[in-house]
Amino acid sequence: MITVIGFGSFGRKVVNFIKNKEPLTIIDKNIDDADDLVKEGISVIVGDATDEETLKKAKIDKSDIVLILTNEPEVNRKIAEKVCELSPSSYKIARAIPRYPELYMGLNIDKIINILESGAKDIAKEVEDAKLKRKLMQLKSILIEGKKRCMELKNSEKEEKAPLLILTHINPDPDAIASAMALKTIAEKWGVDADIAYGGSIGYDENKAMINLLGIKLLHVEDIDLNDYCVIAVVDTSTSKQLPIEPQNIDIIIDHHNNTDLTAKYMDVRPEVGATASILTQYLMELDIEPSRNLATALFYGIQSDTDYFKRETSKLDFEAAAYLQSYIDASILNMIENPEISTEVMEVLARAIMNRRVVKGNIALSYVGEISNRDALPKAADFLLKMEGISTTFVFGIVGDEIHISARTKDLRLNLGEILNKAFGGGGHQTAAAAKIPLGIFKAVSDKEALRKLVEEAIRAKILEVIGIKEEEK
Repeated sequence: MITVIGFGSFGRKVVNFIKNKEPLTIIDKNIDDADDLVKEGISVIVGDATDEETLKKAKIDKSDIVLILTNEPEVNRKIAEKVCELSPSSYKIARAIPRYPELYMGLNIDKIINILESGAKDIAKEVEDAKLKRKLMQLKSILIEGKKRCMELKNSEKEEKAPLLILTHINPDPDAIASAMALKTIAEKWGVDADIAYGGSIGYDENKAMINLLGIKLLHVEDIDLNDYCVIAVVDTSTSKQLPIEPQNIDIIIDHHNNTDLTAKYMDVRPEVGATASILTQYLMELDIEPSRNLATALFYGIQSDTDYFKRETSKLDFEAAAYLQSYIDASILNMIENPEISTEVMEVLARAIMNRRVVKGNIALSYVGEISNRDALPKAADFLLKMEGISTTFVFGIVGDEIHISARTKDLRLNLGEILNKAFGGGGHQTAAAAKIPLGIFKAVSDKEALRKLVEEAIRAKILEVIGIKEEEK
């Protein structure tokens, strides 16, 4: 929560830049348009901020960032004193008053802004920086406390416990792997040892090449005991559907997806960002931790792959993070990761996807590829079909073990594949790329492959088209 004290002309400018970012409270003696501000979701307290009761009414003790922006020196000093007393852990930004250089002397003010030199945009940026600083302080505190608990257990119970376990989602992709590497690097800079673990399998030839070429050490969840760790962090997912363990006592979640159903002590979930690796790169930049060539290469590839080379759902942070990493990457290794040999099975699945495609309304291709062992061939096939002339949306599905897996891609901005597959099968993903899996269920009893193909193909196709809103006669 951000609290702005002083809603004069300058305070208004600042509020206009930050009001849509997170919960906001304004305190001032006179606020003429209080009703309009409340309609925008802003909390308004009309009162004297030098009065302790006014600050308590505004829940100043719960505020993460406090901006003191009145233009009266004595008033600002009194407010600053009260804020330091009532909200000691908040990040405090105070307005400098000309001719009073020592106005805040002796007070724990984090930043003093001279509005003659800094505009409202600069203060809004300072607020963003302050939010990140506070989050990283919280992250460090959780990791250090976890290490202390491990030491106490080791001394009292003679248990060998590791401080931190970093989990990726099931079947991790480059974004998840790179993000886990970055969090491990940050933890170790703070003196906290960490392991990285995953569930499912490492698919995609690119992912395997990335792990081998960069020497990334990953553990499988089946080979570890969760009770051996004092802190559990999850990267690149915040939903229980993709968690490789049963939801339990998660301490840290860092993600960029918007299907959150998990909670943790520390949460940094930013759906507007294209890759979790971008968030972790921002952490490295803020903490002044220079990435190794391997880490930088992994992060850069993670950002590239999750944003489809900056062609989908890409934020300013993704570009900034990639630009920062570019001077550290190993270009030759990156090229080898991006261009691995294609396995025989993937080639066969691509061929089946082409041969079995059914085109609906002239631009939607649906293709059933039968039983396969490598589920990661499906998104490759979905990408490949999207390159065909006239095709703007693809759905490729096949049977992997006892499940039907579906992968989808689109260039049609009118469609949101994440929402479509979530509504149809409980899947998810991005607007332009998504996936789902469903149990084979009653279809398992069908032994005839041709009959199974017809049943699965018709059932999946009908459900997808129903959710999209295409009627039978329109096909």
